[in-house]
Amino acid sequence: MKGLDLSEAFYWEIVRPIIARRLPQLLERHAAGLIGYGSDVLGHDDDLSTDHEWGARCHLWLQESDYQDYAGLLNQALDEELPMLFKGQPARFSLDDHHQVLVPYNGNRNIHHVAITTVKRHKHVQLGVQTPELSTLDWLVIPEQKLLEWTRGRIFTDPVEEITELRKVLSYFPDDIWRFKLKYAWNSLQPLYIARLADRRGDSFSARLAINRMAEKVVQLIFLYNRKYRPGTYKWISRELLQSSPLAERLAGQLESAVLEADVSRAVELIESVLNEVVDIHNKLGVTGPVEPQASVPLKRGMQSYSYDYIEQALLYSLPEELQHLEIPGAVDQFVTGDDLLIWADHYTKFKPVFQMKSDIERNGIGDMIV
Repeated sequence: MKGLDLSEAFYWEIVRPIIARRLPQLLERHAAGLIGYGSDVLGHDDDLSTDHEWGARCHLWLQESDYQDYAGLLNQALDEELPMLFKGQPARFSLDDHHQVLVPYNGNRNIHHVAITTVKRHKHVQLGVQTPELSTLDWLVIPEQKLLEWTRGRIFTDPVEEITELRKVLSYFPDDIWRFKLKYAWNSLQPLYIARLADRRGDSFSARLAINRMAEKVVQLIFLYNRKYRPGTYKWISRELLQSSPLAERLAGQLESAVLEADVSRAVELIESVLNEVVDIHNKLGVTGPVEPQASVPLKRGMQSYSYDYIEQALLYSLPEELQHLEIPGAVDQFVTGDDLLIWADHYTKFKPVFQMKSDIERNGIGDMIV
């Protein structure tokens, strides 16, 4: 049984009757569902997923006016009445102190897995957003993985429609943010020529690393053009990419061939072939005015067939001035790779001031542009 189906049945058959019996005043004043982290939220869970953070679980979103008065009472009622198992699957859990995750109850502390919160609190804790609407800076610092978590899963009931409305807002980037991320994604392909250059010098390991890195950057582009959030974990990137569109599935196959191709020069050709198709997608979508592939610049030393500067420039000119003049060229999850920084709002929100800061370095003296 899939985790989402298990959790929805758990809510309707176990959790909701407890609310009706113990706190009936909340029955039509809360929302329930399962979003956030977990393979079950994406619908990819299998037998390998059940060792931690998997089982009968859900979120309950109370209204702000009810949280202070009833959250503690509701938590106590659930703690007293929720069973150990539901449909043969864990409904009570223990904390694995080493990994700081919940595992099926093992005789240690007995914990239920029903999160009681409000939309406002949840948004602040998990996204770092305290305002009713997301600002430009919010969109630039929230990683796609977090947005994926908030827009997948399932809402079981929402008579208030607050969580449903927020999920609609988060469903995808505003158009300007989308094009800003596309601009940086094209810019990140500048080092493609290094694969052939390293190979020419006999540095095969460097060449393979470059191929893999460029293939990953192209994957990011394909997700963006399909307007699908990219998973932060490698575990589900290929599955999510293959499911995003038939064209993405075909391009993913070509990229996999590039990664597995023993001949570095041929691998670069395969990546460039994919990029040419992505240019066609760009034009069909009308993201900017029509763009055409251009020959690579001399700096690439003949190691790369095409330049992608023209697409980056077209995207730049399509942006509002606020985004054109940012000194930081991309969104946080495009230049930060550390999982610890991207998983927790406590950390990634610290990058907001970085986008607002202006450098005090001036290069206006003799030699400044050389040193």
